[in-house]
Formats: sequence, structure tokens, C-alpha cells
Amino acid sequence: MALAERTLKFTFSGAQSGSFSAEGLRAAVQVQAYQGRLGAMAQVKVWGLSLAQMNNYSAQIPTALGINKFGLVVEAGNIGGQLAQVINGVIWESYVDLTDAPDAAFQVSVAGVYTAAIPAASQSQAPKQPGTPSVQNAEDLIQSLCALGGFTFSNSAGAHAVLRNQATYGSPLDQIDTVARAAGFSWSLNGNVIAIWPADGAIDNTVVQVGPGTDPQMVGYPQYWEQGIIVTSLFNQQVQVGRKMQVVGSSIPKANGTWSIVNVRHDLTTMLPKGPWFTTAVLGAPA
Repeated sequence: MALAERTLKFTFSGAQSGSFSAEGLRAAVQVQAYQGRLGAMAQVKVWGLSLAQMNNYSAQIPTALGINKFGLVVEAGNIGGQLAQVINGVIWESYVDLTDAPDAAFQVSVAGVYTAAIPAASQSQAPKQPGTPSVQNAEDLIQSLCALGGFTFSNSAGAHAVLRNQATYGSPLDQIDTVARAAGFSWSLNGNVIAIWPADGAIDNTVVQVGPGTDPQMVGYPQYWEQGIIVTSLFNQQVQVGRKMQVVGSSIPKANGTWSIVNVRHDLTTMLPKGPWFTTAVLGAPA
């Protein structure tokens, strides 16, 4: 495997001072993605930004969800190559860390769940005639809730279910979760996109192969957890919640096969000695 020089690119937006991008700095990023309302979140530490840049994008003190409408996009890849987006979300906490001054760092937390606390009108599908059930496609109801919450809706997997007399309340995410559970859908929140797919299916047709001989290759050996296995590879942007992963060539035969990707974690660093550049996938029961 040829050696490659890694890079992380950070694009901040939403402050009155304007947007800016920074690349080629010392940085550490951990991104975690889950099914359901937790969505994707990240912890970011980056050195080398100017004090003005950090102050402009520091959260108010004390931090409160929804106060700062700052956004952060993080992209990762090889220098000179095409970068892949690993997180696109809202900054809910950020501050200047002068512990090792003058080597100042900017600490940022990114999450997509800030909208969970924003209430929305309850949805109740009243029957057209007394004594008859109200019938509606679950995917249509979720699409309308996405529009209500300002999300982009995706159903490329063709998830479909019919619900009767469905009523929901709470935030748009609360209501989407209620409908998805009732319909037997899996769903994810990635940036501003709500995607749904059948619980026994996948979010799209991509099957990611990982093993000792793949590129990116597996690191170490599969580990077990109570519902499947955990696999680590070199950073692989194709590993996404809701997709399938095919483990190939492992010396643990029962780990080989096709699994559902339940959770994903990217641990990425640049300009840090022996820093990680890994993707870890938590895999569920074989498809």
C-alpha cells in the first residue's frame, strides 16, 4: 500500500464575520453516526486558527442549544485527491482552549439533534367517515414531517408501510421516530437529510467490502458484541449507517459474510505523530 499524506478541511459558516475554510492544520476529529434521532455528531480539535476566527465561532457562555446557528463541514482525504465529507452539522458547543498557550486550540462539538427540542404541531389523521379507520402511507407522513422540520427527505430504498389512525406529537424528530417505529422502518439523520429504509433492508445498494486484502484494508481482527461484530479499517468514506458490509478473508470464519452497518465511528488526525486514521463499524445480524 502506497504511503499517502492525509488532510482535513474545515468549513465554518453562519457567523456575522462570514464563512471561512481551513486546511492543512494539526487537528483531531472523532465522528460518530447512529441510526435514528441521534444522527451524526462530532468532537473536533483544531490548532492554527487565528484568535479572531476562533472568537467569531465560539459559542455564547453559558452554552444553550439553538443560540448559535453556526455550521461546520469536515472533509477528509489524501492531499491532492478528492475529499469526502464526514460531518455536516450545527455547532452546539465551541470554545478557545488556551491551556497550552501560545499553542491555542479550538474545541468544537457538532450535533444534528438541536432540533429535537423544537416543538411542532401534532399530527393526527382523522377518519374521513366516523367509524372508519384513517389510512395513510407511513413514508408520506414522514415526508410531510420532514418538510415541517426543514429536513430533506430520502427514500431511495423504497420503504413502504400503511398506518391506520396514526397520531404523533413532539418535535419533528420525535414524530418521525414515532412513525418509523410504527411502520417498521429504520432511519437516519445525516446533516439535514432524513433517510428511511426497510428494517430488514438497506439504505442503498452499496455493499462495502472490508478484509485484510481490501483497499482500505481491515485493521486487526473483528471483535464480537452481543448482536454482531465490530470491524475497524483504514478510513473509508463508503462506510455509512444503513449500508451493508461484507467481511472477507478474515481468519475468524464466522465473521465473514454480509452484515448491516448499525453505527459508524471515524477517528481522524493530521500532523499528530502516530495519530489514527481509522473507520470503525458496528455490524448487526447478518442480512
